[in-house]
Amino acid sequence: MLVVTIRQMRRSDVELSRSQALFEGVFDQSFQHIGILDPSGILVSGNLALQNMIGHGQIKYDRPFWRWSCWQQGGGETLRQAFVRAKMGQISSFEIELKSREQGVRMLELGFKAIDLDDNDEGGLILFEARDITVRRQTEEKLRDSEVGYRLLYENQPVMLLAVDQQSRIQSVNQFAADLLGYSKRELLGHKVTDFYFGDETPPQQVMAQSSNEATPVWRRELRYRNAKGRAVWIRETIRFMPSNLQLLLVGEDISDNQELRRKLEFQASHDYLTHLFNRNYFESELERVITLSAEQHIDYALFYIDLDQFKVINDTAGHEAGDEALKQVALLLSGIAPPASILARLGGDEFAMLVPDCTPARAKALGELILETLGSNEFFWRKNRFNFSASIGIRLIDQTAGSPQQVHAQADTACYAAKDEGRNRLHIYHPDDEELKRRELEMVYVNRIHDALDEKRFELYAQQILPVAQDSSCHHYEILVRMRDRNGEMANPGVFLPSAERYNLAHLIDRYVIEHTLAWLASAPQALAQLELCSINLSGQSMGNGDFVGFLESALRTSAVPAEKICLEITETAAIGNLSEAISLFARLKQIGCQIALDDFGSGLSSFGYLKRIPVDIIKIDGMFVRDIAKDEMDLAMVKAINDLAKTMGKKTVAEFVEGPEILAQLAKLGVDYAQGYLIGKPCPLPELVASLSQQYSPTVPQTPTEVLQSAD
Repeated sequence: MLVVTIRQMRRSDVELSRSQALFEGVFDQSFQHIGILDPSGILVSGNLALQNMIGHGQIKYDRPFWRWSCWQQGGGETLRQAFVRAKMGQISSFEIELKSREQGVRMLELGFKAIDLDDNDEGGLILFEARDITVRRQTEEKLRDSEVGYRLLYENQPVMLLAVDQQSRIQSVNQFAADLLGYSKRELLGHKVTDFYFGDETPPQQVMAQSSNEATPVWRRELRYRNAKGRAVWIRETIRFMPSNLQLLLVGEDISDNQELRRKLEFQASHDYLTHLFNRNYFESELERVITLSAEQHIDYALFYIDLDQFKVINDTAGHEAGDEALKQVALLLSGIAPPASILARLGGDEFAMLVPDCTPARAKALGELILETLGSNEFFWRKNRFNFSASIGIRLIDQTAGSPQQVHAQADTACYAAKDEGRNRLHIYHPDDEELKRRELEMVYVNRIHDALDEKRFELYAQQILPVAQDSSCHHYEILVRMRDRNGEMANPGVFLPSAERYNLAHLIDRYVIEHTLAWLASAPQALAQLELCSINLSGQSMGNGDFVGFLESALRTSAVPAEKICLEITETAAIGNLSEAISLFARLKQIGCQIALDDFGSGLSSFGYLKRIPVDIIKIDGMFVRDIAKDEMDLAMVKAINDLAKTMGKKTVAEFVEGPEILAQLAKLGVDYAQGYLIGKPCPLPELVASLSQQYSPTVPQTPTEVLQSAD
């Protein structure tokens, strides 16, 4: 079954390429004059027919099209008003004169229509169609002057010409119309024109009756005719009343190519190019509609936010081409189990979403489990590689408690993150009283607070002493910590705003702030700088992968008055291993500048030992989860000893975190750990305050030697 699916997907790719080629051919080779305008009215793209008709020298790409010099007097304002109406969702069609350098004065029939499906989006594109009706206008004038000329032109015009009586029966038809529809004239004459409509189209007499207040006796519309093979032919029809014989003249142009182009553009505006599911814009507009519907008609929906687990492994292992094929397969699997009337979309990357109507909590849970089971039971094969699918799902039931679309989307996203934190490959249903989700929502609130604090410089530098375990030292060694003060003067909880910064891609901004202000403070305090042995500054894994930040960091270290060898940059072990190649490259460059590198929280990744020899670091900071219980837990003691021995063998220094009791410090001294850090040594405090305290020869609050630490603890 999987092989068949893969073959179908490959055939779909071939068909997609052919469709794309057809699309481009229709656009560029169409006899119609077609252009696409951006939201300011500037021509984005025009086909060859349009360029040849207007003239290349008269088309200007630096101004709105209504300001081109080719329009006759007064035409520019008419065009501008029509463009504005099109942006408001109205379809405009009218006639205007064009002065072409190559072809002289031409009469055009112009049409404008928005091709973006989202009515609330003012940034949509406008489809601009110009039809040269000069010949048709001349033809109509000649038809009134000469019956002989009328018949000659009537038969040879490359447009569909039909004359119908008051009962809509065809009284005359030209050869072009017969050929276009695939019938002989005999098969058309005497029949009602409505017999050849594709669907329930309005008879021409009713069109006139519905538009009886129009100032001009001309009616236009677009409709579908059925040809002899049963296929639809799109016709742009002009209806004129002929008082001489009380008949209607129907003039029709074949716009099937234009309709196909429009259909493709509209499809692209609402669908994902890769999976052919709905795209994010369409989904968000439907989410807004569903929330309103739920509030007004009490119809309960469920929003499923589906995020594939570890999808990066496929891209990194097999390449992005494999990743694209995997996403297509996931889309097929989800489409196969999506309930009727549901809306399935790809939001971007490896994120999908589904809106399901009439969905109770029990049904939502059952459908979520079905999604997990379906993905988990299917494998993806790519060139001798085999991968398994899994996902984390956040579910937000949409009822009368639902807020704005942004809020509902964020709540489903938060529930999805909770599912990932619970171990992945599971679902989490949002509940307003869920404590974990409240914490995550608080993290979202902190996004704006972090931006405000950065703008208003309400971040403060704190520091915590790092003490040599085996020897006394008069030099200062401390780690920089960051605190955020809110507008009320209170300190924000670092356990909330720092995870928020990591989750919402703000950590590199905070890291930049800390680097700038730490270097500036040290440069402005010569005595503190002279006594400084090493100042450790944390970097997030996010910053390490940010090219702009890395460039700033290298420049700041090279140009600062603070010697680079007095700066130690810390990054967590999990972040370093998760981006190993980036970490190795960055650490090597920073060490060339003179910095020292510390690997923080070492041991938490479990696989650390195998990677340690590849990472150019100077200091290993042993994870506090092993340190805090070494005085009473033999396994933790053995782990700390193993890490310390390995580090010493590789010529690296060690720092033990979470040193909170004298018995822990004593054990560290026996093991030969180099440095200790924790509440026993000193609690974090403002950087100037810590430096002033360390500068005192005898400080009752901040001991200077391990012996003094133990004595003060006693």
